[in-house]
Amino acid sequence: MKRLIIALILVAGICSVGFAQEDTNVYSSAEYQYRTTSGGFWIWEENCNGGAGEFGINLLKQEKNFVFRNSFFVQGEGGSGNLTTDRFVDFGGIEIGDKLIFGGRANCPGFIVRTYGYAGASFGLLAWDDHKFFSKPFLLSAKFGGGFEFQYLKNLAFVIEFGGVERFLIGQPSGALSNFSKCTPSLTIGYRSFK
Repeated sequence: MKRLIIALILVAGICSVGFAQEDTNVYSSAEYQYRTTSGGFWIWEENCNGGAGEFGINLLKQEKNFVFRNSFFVQGEGGSGNLTTDRFVDFGGIEIGDKLIFGGRANCPGFIVRTYGYAGASFGLLAWDDHKFFSKPFLLSAKFGGGFEFQYLKNLAFVIEFGGVERFLIGQPSGALSNFSKCTPSLTIGYRSFK
């Protein structure tokens, strides 16, 4: 719990620094359009925690009331799981994946709010004390949920997402993480910049 609180404070601080760098005299307007997004996120899940970087492409010529994006992400993570019935291990991993974002946009005086759903998938590599990074088992994840973007500045938004992750270990040798392949809740907090 201590780590969760510390991580939330750090993420809030990093997001605040990003917002503070923006010119406060320039506010986002309903006419603001973008082609690409990039962002940084802190992700909490039941089995593991980590951070992610994202690059997205707006799939609409002009975003008015509907949001539709394709986002590529790289996620680094760490956690723990049962290796056998009597052995608990800490592991680290990296995932590379793709996510579709679809939803609505509300243009308010001085800011934009987007509410959206998302669905995605990723491939990952895992390692622990006696397991090499590029060897089996590999990780497949299906991600789904919803989120909010609060864009108070011209090209920067605060993001919060709630969802779930279904993980599968493929090519699993005997004795690998026995309790890891399950659906877990997920909380994501971070920011997106628009260009």
